[in-house]
Amino acid sequence: MEVKEIIISYKRRDVFRLYPLGDIHIGTKHCAEDKVKEKIKEIGGNPLAWWIGMGDYAEFISPKDKRWDSKVISEWVDQDNIAEDQTKRIVDLFTPIAGKCIGLLAGNHENSIRRYNHDNVQKNICERLSVTNLGYSAWIKFIFRRSGGEGHVIKSVFSHGAGCAITKGAKINRLERFMDAFNARIYAIGHMHDIIVDSNRAYLDLDTNNKIRQMTKVGAVTGCWFRTYTQGVQASYGEERNYPPTALGCPVFTIIPSEGIVKVEG
Repeated sequence: MEVKEIIISYKRRDVFRLYPLGDIHIGTKHCAEDKVKEKIKEIGGNPLAWWIGMGDYAEFISPKDKRWDSKVISEWVDQDNIAEDQTKRIVDLFTPIAGKCIGLLAGNHENSIRRYNHDNVQKNICERLSVTNLGYSAWIKFIFRRSGGEGHVIKSVFSHGAGCAITKGAKINRLERFMDAFNARIYAIGHMHDIIVDSNRAYLDLDTNNKIRQMTKVGAVTGCWFRTYTQGVQASYGEERNYPPTALGCPVFTIIPSEGIVKVEG
């Protein structure tokens, strides 16, 4: 597990947006790449927007993998150059907002191709974008500072996630267990191809003057950009297993440092 500290200067009325982008699965015909590009444009157009990569940026599946199906591989992928073609596509996609990136988590797809094909695509993507490699899960400590000495610290925890939760209840349980395991205000977990938010979980804490304060922690399952069902395309693995349609997109965390407010919408 990695730890990163981010120091951000802010003005009194600043409202920051944090976008967790992951489970893109570029390289398959089931990827909603057009919607990813729209979200990247949205992030790039907001000077107070940040983003973090949640893993599974590309399919990174080779013919050695039991999940391989040549009929769902995008036409632009050279099947003799799978890892490099998909890596380059991801780098080209995210270059316009690389300067707004907190870092990139690795997902199970990045880890699989590293283990079985000896190709460290996670390392290569991070180096080419000049962003932090956050491993599979990470603590991020946001330190907001304003002229005059005022400051706010917001701890957060991010993970690509794991497991094969299919029902909404199972996904909610996995999110709740994740939020119970760490002491933070922001939680984000991917992998489940759904958008679920826990937007107002109250807890008590002590401030620097030993006064009891009621605080809120927020968490989210961070969505995806992979369609379970795509008309006119060979069935995805999800369609073959009768999985429910995925939730395309991602939630957005809102941080208002001067008011100590943290929210999530999805």
